Amino acid sequence: MPIMMSKNLPALSQMFAGFLLGLICCFSTPFSTLACKYSVRDVAFVDLTREAFHLLMVAEASDLESLKQRIQPVTTAVFLDSNVRVTWLTQEEALEHPAFRSGPTHTAPSGAYLYQEGLNFLKLMTRNEIDTGETTAIWELLEKAVQSPVRQKALEHLMTAYAVILVVEGTDKQSNDRVTKAAQSAADALEKMIPDMPKPVDVPPQVIVLSRDQIDSEMAMLWSLGLDYKEPEHPQSCVLIGRGRRLGPTLQNDEITSGKLQQILSVAGQDCECDLDRSWMQGPMIPLRWGPDRQQTAYNTLGFDPENPLVKAEISRILARGKNPLRVNSAEEIGTELDMLLLGYSEEVIGADDSNLETPQTTMAAEIPEEINVSQQGEGYLSSNPNKSAVEAEDASVPEGDKDLNKVEDKKVDQTPASTPVRKILVILAGFCVLAFTGGVLVLAVGRSRR
Repeated sequence: MPIMMSKNLPALSQMFAGFLLGLICCFSTPFSTLACKYSVRDVAFVDLTREAFHLLMVAEASDLESLKQRIQPVTTAVFLDSNVRVTWLTQEEALEHPAFRSGPTHTAPSGAYLYQEGLNFLKLMTRNEIDTGETTAIWELLEKAVQSPVRQKALEHLMTAYAVILVVEGTDKQSNDRVTKAAQSAADALEKMIPDMPKPVDVPPQVIVLSRDQIDSEMAMLWSLGLDYKEPEHPQSCVLIGRGRRLGPTLQNDEITSGKLQQILSVAGQDCECDLDRSWMQGPMIPLRWGPDRQQTAYNTLGFDPENPLVKAEISRILARGKNPLRVNSAEEIGTELDMLLLGYSEEVIGADDSNLETPQTTMAAEIPEEINVSQQGEGYLSSNPNKSAVEAEDASVPEGDKDLNKVEDKKVDQTPASTPVRKILVILAGFCVLAFTGGVLVLAVGRSRR
């Protein structure tokens, strides 16, 4: 009998080796699936549509061809390497275009219009300006669609910085100062959190303030982000990441707090395979130029080429699954409710002082479910993943005399479902158990063969 066991020892070894190989193959798939080398910020650099905006040149049928011959060289040069496509339309054709069917009036006068699906058109030039303007003047008017001083500054920051907090001033100086301080406080708090994120960034969030006298030159950018560009009374703010994409909702006036901005900012550092709503990863983009220089800078900073077809295929796969999978080129409107910010984590409302409860509810607050109505309950609430750290970081940055405003009376946080790291640990433990059991069987067989 011992002799027979000794002869069978090589066979057992082969069986063990085969089993081990199969085990490795089985567990390699979960690890490759769970591990993601892209963050939400990385995904925002990848443009899967290329032509997000349309410049509609509208003229009478008898004048369209002559206008095209005169203006086309200018439009070709201005919108080279941009995400704007030029379309030439007669007035009759324009009336059937979605830009004018869904616009404020069902008319299509001659002129130049910037259009994106889901937004009302933005008039760039009238027919009189086109007819009487020289080439240089027409160039400057059209170039406002893709280039402007504040937009240029924001894009330079976005290449290397974690994010950009854009603040648009209103008419009240006191409100403007409060919002600017809230934005800077949020940026400072996130700077402390970045080293603990899946893919840290060297440069913290940057705050850019757009004054009222700059609104006219930045009209196209504000329009594309869903911000008020017609003499806004109250301050506005939003977060930009990647290739000039808006992350999360736009905030106005009293909605703009350090806590809410921290919540939005924390999303940019999340793993792209998390439970985040996929629409957040491909939010509205500003019209811009993205030439070879910016492409090279993005490659040097990110460690991958956002224009690579293989990268685009992988990002497309990521966006096509998960919570609320995003379909590229879909006509579905990207959601902007604040409850999307919670990434599927469970929360309960905590108490706040009476002064916060007296704050009038905004339209956005009315749409938020009662159990996560942040605007109604105040800034001081906790979430189970990035949110708790964000609020704690904000509390540390608030002066001692102001902390009473954000005092937490009751803390109730639900347990969240197992996250990706927990699943990874469970898979590793299961693998060790199987290997230990198999090794024990092999040792027992070898021991018996030597008796």
